[in-house]
Amino acid sequence: MPNVTGGLFMIGKAIRMQRIFRDDHKSVISALDFGAFAGTVRRIEKPRAIVQQIIKGGADALIMTPGFARATYDLFAGKAGLIMRVTGGCSKASKSDGLHTLTASVGEANMLGADAVCNMIFVGHEREPRMFEIMQQLREECLRYGLVLVAELLPADFDNSYDPDLIDLCVRLGYEHGADVIKTYYTPKNYHEIVTNCPVPVVMAGGPKDCGIYDYIGKAMHEGASGVAIGRNIFQSDDPARTVADIVNIVHGEGRS
Repeated sequence: MPNVTGGLFMIGKAIRMQRIFRDDHKSVISALDFGAFAGTVRRIEKPRAIVQQIIKGGADALIMTPGFARATYDLFAGKAGLIMRVTGGCSKASKSDGLHTLTASVGEANMLGADAVCNMIFVGHEREPRMFEIMQQLREECLRYGLVLVAELLPADFDNSYDPDLIDLCVRLGYEHGADVIKTYYTPKNYHEIVTNCPVPVVMAGGPKDCGIYDYIGKAMHEGASGVAIGRNIFQSDDPARTVADIVNIVHGEGRS
């Protein structure tokens, strides 16, 4: 499993990492937290229906908000790990600048049975320091409770979301600030070097809707990604269960490359 060592207080993290990652050190994560920003989103209008499909496909872990988890926990308990989204910025109706702040606590995530919490940082945002302060708070709480910290770091400059220098910066900042797992975009240039230089697992975030998701995933895995964390390209596909199963085959070594 991904290396999580450092004393007895780390046993909780080690156990929970094994609920997210398989023995091959890889994970297929389904991101189902879009409603916290976008409201009612096509294909996740009914949380229980989509979770049944995701579990049927064989996902290893799910990213959810507290409300989504409470509505569906009986469908995934014992079958997939739970990564709780604990930060949020604003709704699609807001004129906010996109600052992500706390929307749930590590303690609440622990009470809901989560294996990990996930925070968001937009690297290069004018309020970036505040988002790193929040990450520091979460890091301390994760150590206290033994939960895994999944840090999602994305370029704030949406016109350069896949710039290799920015992706390298996102990954480096993530592990320097204590993330156990980093979620960020795949970049076609220098990705192998970026992820192999990182001492913690890096999972590929989403990808453009028109990117040819299977080839995209295959390239990321070939270059060293520890898995994927995908939202709309799974839950808005024609057959989410089949899409998850296909991605599982790619990530865990039996599918397209």
